[in-house]
Amino acid sequence: MKKLYSALIFSALSLTANAADWYKVEVVVFANQDSAPIADEYWPDIEEIPAPSNAINLKSSNAEGSAYKRLPGSSLTLHDEKNRLRNSGPYKVLFHAGWMQPVYRTQTPRPIHITGGEILDNGMHELDGYIAVGRGTYLHFRPDLYLSRRLSADEAKLLKDDPTATNNAVDENAASILTMQASSSASSSLANELFTIPNILTANLNQARRMKSKELHYIDHPLMGILVEIRPVN
Repeated sequence: MKKLYSALIFSALSLTANAADWYKVEVVVFANQDSAPIADEYWPDIEEIPAPSNAINLKSSNAEGSAYKRLPGSSLTLHDEKNRLRNSGPYKVLFHAGWMQPVYRTQTPRPIHITGGEILDNGMHELDGYIAVGRGTYLHFRPDLYLSRRLSADEAKLLKDDPTATNNAVDENAASILTMQASSSASSSLANELFTIPNILTANLNQARRMKSKELHYIDHPLMGILVEIRPVN
């Protein structure tokens, strides 16, 4: 009997630990269209967006069920903040949505796939990536978002003039070899190919944040930003 009682207590504690509370998540993602940050950072070459195997797509508002489904605009509360972004600077809002979801006590919450903005010439959305929400003592908000941006001729020149920011930079030894061989047309062609600047730049924002519910939080990046508010649902 004592063993049975202990097993029941352990089972009850496990169920409590794995139980989910429901929250409403509202997110605004925007791009900073200012050219200045492009030359201030090193931008690694990103050609594809990794897809977690357990990710779920954010559902349309007319889908069945309550979880991970877009809420109507009348249920969202960040309209004023979104409008201020549009009117206050070189910002382009790419995504604004809210949804309800169960949030579990876990360090590895299930990612939700979102997209926003236009589809570019390379087939990528301006905004693509994943948002995951878990909890411990605090809520854990985990964005892994990719911003793809068309580069103007001037912006491409900013990257070309700053080797530390060039996506296709070569090391010093390779650069020396290319310089020594520049007299031949073939090697000149190779140098141009290695130093080619893409006309689309893709940047990643991956910053986990602990936060309290019912508070507006801002996550910053040189080329984009996130506003997020998470509220418990009774």
